[in-house]
Amino acid sequence: MNLHEFRRIVDRTPARIVVYRDDILGRYTYLGLDFQRSYNNNVVSDALYERIRNAFKSGHREAWYVCRSLKTDLIREHVIEGVPLEPYFDVLAHLQDALRTTETGEVIGDWASAVQAAQDHMEIGNFRPSNHSHLYAREFAVAKAAKFLKQQGYDLRLEPGFIALEERAERSLVRKIEKLVDRLGGLNVLQKIFAEISPLYDGGLQRYQIVPHISMTGGGVPQKPWGYLLQLAVKHISNTSGKVSLHSDWPQLLNLSTAYAAVIDVQPYVSTAFGSFDAEHILGFFREQALYDSIFRFPQLRTSDILKLCRGMLSFLDFDDQLPEGWTLTEVFEVIEYLIAPIRNVRGPVMVSEQEVCRALPHMPEGHIVVILRDVLAHPIEGPNRSFSKPTDAPTPDDRSKGSDFYLKPLIRCPDNRYLIADRSVCGWGYLEALLTALRPHHKQFDDHVGSAIEGFLKEQLQVRGIPTLSGDYNLEGEHGECDIVADTPQTLIFMELKKKALTRRAQAGSDADLLLDLAGSLLAAQAQAGWHELRITTAGSLDLLNGGKYQTLSLLDRGIEKIAVSMLDFGSFQDRIMLKQFMEATLNANFSSSNAEYNKRFKVINEALQEIRDQYTAAHKGKAEIHQPFFNCWFISIPQLLILLDEVTDADSFRGVLWSYRHMTTGTSDLYFEISNMRRMKATEAQNKSS
Repeated sequence: MNLHEFRRIVDRTPARIVVYRDDILGRYTYLGLDFQRSYNNNVVSDALYERIRNAFKSGHREAWYVCRSLKTDLIREHVIEGVPLEPYFDVLAHLQDALRTTETGEVIGDWASAVQAAQDHMEIGNFRPSNHSHLYAREFAVAKAAKFLKQQGYDLRLEPGFIALEERAERSLVRKIEKLVDRLGGLNVLQKIFAEISPLYDGGLQRYQIVPHISMTGGGVPQKPWGYLLQLAVKHISNTSGKVSLHSDWPQLLNLSTAYAAVIDVQPYVSTAFGSFDAEHILGFFREQALYDSIFRFPQLRTSDILKLCRGMLSFLDFDDQLPEGWTLTEVFEVIEYLIAPIRNVRGPVMVSEQEVCRALPHMPEGHIVVILRDVLAHPIEGPNRSFSKPTDAPTPDDRSKGSDFYLKPLIRCPDNRYLIADRSVCGWGYLEALLTALRPHHKQFDDHVGSAIEGFLKEQLQVRGIPTLSGDYNLEGEHGECDIVADTPQTLIFMELKKKALTRRAQAGSDADLLLDLAGSLLAAQAQAGWHELRITTAGSLDLLNGGKYQTLSLLDRGIEKIAVSMLDFGSFQDRIMLKQFMEATLNANFSSSNAEYNKRFKVINEALQEIRDQYTAAHKGKAEIHQPFFNCWFISIPQLLILLDEVTDADSFRGVLWSYRHMTTGTSDLYFEISNMRRMKATEAQNKSS
């Protein structure tokens, strides 16, 4: 069904029940209803909805999706081409309302009969959405942005279920955006970006809280694509001579880039808590979330955690050992400490010079400082993002350099032996990535050692806050398991399984297959592992853990169980609890495959993890009714997020209490950092009210 055919059906199918406007008996007769006690218009309404459902032999849920897609197409043509919105929009709304079922399959039915019943229902009911532009803010925003770009001379491709710029037009628009960035000067653009977002800076979490404008009742406007503009600014940082024009270039850059980002159509306007996804549709949703994070936000790391994490993940090394290039980790840590010092706690870019760092660290050989700055921490002289222009640019097997590489190193080398720090929080991850890249070639099985070190680091952080932990291997009825970390709290056992798999650049650029593979290597693998621990200890009552040649008994003792998949690095929106719930529930009965043979082979890992989770679910709930929210005790948290949560923890009981304070909370932003900040503000307000 396409919009043209749908309009044709509506135009030739007027309401027939209109002749019985004031005749309830006539309506009953028209619908073949039997009289029972008294005439009731609700019975007529229900019968018309039943006619809509009966018009389809199968595929009711798919027909609902068709109606939703037709609504979107209708809004786009209405805004861009001026075609009428009604009565077609209301007919689609009535069809959708009647088709809210779970019956799936191929859509087989009589659309004309369904439309007839919908037209009749419109005549007898009061079901009329009042403000389409508010309730369908996303669709209208995308259409208005597309219309704006069309008016600027950029050709659109408008097809059923699809809107985008023509490839040639998109290339032209991106060139124009990059030209504006270059003309303004990359450094000036950076300064403008951080001046605009500085009110969003959260001093407690040391990060910018950039979140979508979520509304439970509709509405919203397109966001500025700060993440995308930042990537272009650092690419053009070599041009520092540009002048920001508040009356021409800067507004034009914002308008064009905002419209471009809106047409890519990945910004959410309503909470994901209200979404419902099957395995097929969740892939598109995940792609949107990855691109949203890349276009509108940027990865950040709390400055006070940078060195803590660097030392923790490299604790298996001797910090005073010299590398072939002459420097030591102790020296690198000193340089990093200088670069992230409080004096540079400003919103936006700062410059440092080799001479300045050498003066600040007179005890360190100057040659070592130069090598650390130039070769370890800084991008090559040509700068970052040389092969990046569009948000979807990503490495390929033939060109690994394609796409964004800015976040892989913290410093951008500038003339006169100076270095640019784009922003302290934004460059935080770059220090970790730069060290891993520099050290990996010098150590065998380097990543395995890093994984073990991070596990030890997290145990230490928990124990420092009075949280008893256990870990080790166990064998139970012929099955082997390995618990990374178990936080032993009075009311709940908290199983933590650590995975060092990161979100790759291809996944961040929206590649469905790479997103699945990255989530399989982190979230799914960890939850499958923790799921076996839960099932076995629930069945046996205890596990005997072998660690360092000694056994420790982990007893359940009627306690609850929480399972946390812990990633070393942030996964952005994918660490939201609602996102996790949607993914786990949607894929409970799914397997994935790809036409690409290489991907298909790697998808085996995903399907194996999903099968493990299915087996656990079946064994745990055998003979029971379907469990509501079976994955509510699952989490996906990064180590930096855990460190922030631990700020509020003083013992095992308070650790459980902190987790519980976020367990039932959602702001719809898909941002755990924002939710932590939001909850802390609420707690502070409550404490203040109690004391006053």
